[in-house]
Amino acid sequence: MPLSRRSVRLSHGYVPTRPNLEESHSAAKRASSQPRSSGLSAEIISIGRRPGGELDPDSRLLQVIRAVDSHLGNGAQMQRASTDANIPLSLGREAIAIGGGGTGGGAHTLQEWFDCTGRELGIKRILLTVLALSGVTRLD
Repeated sequence: MPLSRRSVRLSHGYVPTRPNLEESHSAAKRASSQPRSSGLSAEIISIGRRPGGELDPDSRLLQVIRAVDSHLGNGAQMQRASTDANIPLSLGREAIAIGGGGTGGGAHTLQEWFDCTGRELGIKRILLTVLALSGVTRLD
């Protein structure tokens, strides 16, 4: 269906928590089906079901990545997002998605860009995390 000036198609593929899935869809459908005086309408189309999950704040994985960040002086922030970690998290497995360093913007658009400055920090972070999770305690 082509988009016109008077209609907008909204899509979503990520719902943060499984128990709220049906509730979220129902509320969104109710809101989008209400007529607007401006003539604007919306249609919600599910483009996928990427199950969500939540990592225990005291998990071993988070303890390790925090220790690595502390060692490297990296001020990382935890964020919730739709990532490749969703599937293992939904299955009750510990999982995170971490960046490989550098900066970027415009993700998933024609204007997407990446600057590899700082990439060495990301590579060190990944390597130290993998080593720590595999049981290596000291590098001589």
